[in-house]
Amino acid sequence: MELVIYLIFTWFIATYFFFQKKRLLFIENLMLFLFFLFINKCILTMISMNLSLITYSKEPHLFICFWLQRNIIFPLILLIFVNGVFTRSLGIKVIAGVFTVIFTLLTEAMAIHFSIIEYHMWSFFISFVMASCYLVLALGISAFYRRLLAREGMVSS
Repeated sequence: MELVIYLIFTWFIATYFFFQKKRLLFIENLMLFLFFLFINKCILTMISMNLSLITYSKEPHLFICFWLQRNIIFPLILLIFVNGVFTRSLGIKVIAGVFTVIFTLLTEAMAIHFSIIEYHMWSFFISFVMASCYLVLALGISAFYRRLLAREGMVSS
């Protein structure tokens, strides 16, 4: 049942991202997705394997759910956030950031409820701080990458 829920959840998020009005170019979205994926994999690997603060289930169907959350859901949530707030006012960015953090924490709570992940010396507050750092990093990297593309003449600034 958990795998079906995660597959449907992944499908809804991917569909929303596909039909979302994107302010960034395809190459920007692709590079940002790969960057978010890389950063998320590195941090979660460090937290789960090296520091043992979070453990994930070794059952195949639950591990696939963890994989979907780590490799598809979370990077797409960040891309939806970046595309939704890019070049908008600070107030819109803050409100969208709060909703994105809440949504990210709800997906993590769902993973805990289904026993996909388990906390060891970890808390929702630390997850809140990590999700907030991800959002700030996502905005910073997207703005930096846009400047690089503008410098190369691929986009107008």
